Amino acid sequence: DTLTNASRELEKTDMYQKDLIANVSHDLRTPLTMIKSYAEMIRDLSGDNPEKRASHLAVIIDEADRLNVLVNDMLNMSRMQNRTITIERSNFDLKTTAESLLASYDLLAEQEGYNIKFNCAGPMIVNGDQAKIKQVLSNLITNAIKYCGEDMVIIINIKKTGKKVRCEVIDHGAGIAPDEINHVWERYYKSSTHHVRPTDGSGLGLSISKMLTELMGGKFEIDLEDDLFRVKLTFRCKE
Repeated sequence: DTLTNASRELEKTDMYQKDLIANVSHDLRTPLTMIKSYAEMIRDLSGDNPEKRASHLAVIIDEADRLNVLVNDMLNMSRMQNRTITIERSNFDLKTTAESLLASYDLLAEQEGYNIKFNCAGPMIVNGDQAKIKQVLSNLITNAIKYCGEDMVIIINIKKTGKKVRCEVIDHGAGIAPDEINHVWERYYKSSTHHVRPTDGSGLGLSISKMLTELMGGKFEIDLEDDLFRVKLTFRCKE
């Protein structure tokens, strides 16, 4: 039975890796094609037209950002697998960190109508790696934007519970099917749930977020309750 289960797990991992290669190949090809095409348009057509040139350059920058996210996800997973990732602890205000991150979503909210609500009563000093916690929050907020419901509402709550600080990222989307909930932590896995925005990624986001949170001694949970999809992060308060 043990060998059979191990064989099944290996087959499943092999399937996910094959899917990853297919997804990565597609995800790399699309932005590279766009970057090349728009660079040629700037060279041949819009180089002397400031408005068109700015529009074409914006597309190139956006596509380069997509490539950067994909490559960073794969590098982070590789480092964690090889145990070469380091945690640089410090005491910092999670509220201020979250506010600075949410500012980067202002343009998206303004242009596409997303309603991102942030609730935090006051300073929340925690002990952990600020850059990595910010990365985890970014992964979760981006994921919520992709999968949120038709109301396009994303809620971020930060509150103190005893000697811990809990951060929740909530949306009203369809959530995850019950038979998939145990798979969301697996590398390369992507939910079959329909989503609002196109999902361009490696399928590593939740796995990376969980591993980073646990490396810092935090807790990572998913709840499906009251028609909400809720991801909870719990970190230690300042020591």
